[in-house]
Amino acid sequence: TVLRAYQYRCAVCGYDLRHDTTPVGLEAAHIKWKQYGGPCTVTNGLALCSVHHSAFDIGVIGIDDSMKLMVSEGVNGSKIVERLFWDFEGKPLFLPKKREYYPLEQFVEWHRGQVFKGI
Repeated sequence: TVLRAYQYRCAVCGYDLRHDTTPVGLEAAHIKWKQYGGPCTVTNGLALCSVHHSAFDIGVIGIDDSMKLMVSEGVNGSKIVERLFWDFEGKPLFLPKKREYYPLEQFVEWHRGQVFKGI
């Protein structure tokens, strides 16, 4: 349901590889983790490519109040890291067409406060 809501593309970079009709490397990510009471709902989910999902889960990236991408100051690496992370900093996420599927602020705030490594 999350992948469908995000039109089968990464909310950060727009990645949308398919093999015929099967998405490849695209995952539904919890914003507020299940083990901390996060529900399995579209409003607590993001469609993310596997790179951005891993980064989101360890706090390398987060979401601000305006649904724009935040990147931890500790992120560094080669040109590909710059393109995958820094080029998207401050850019709005690709959100579902239906506003009722947008991430709920309470889950985004939880992730920002508990997971994101801002500085």
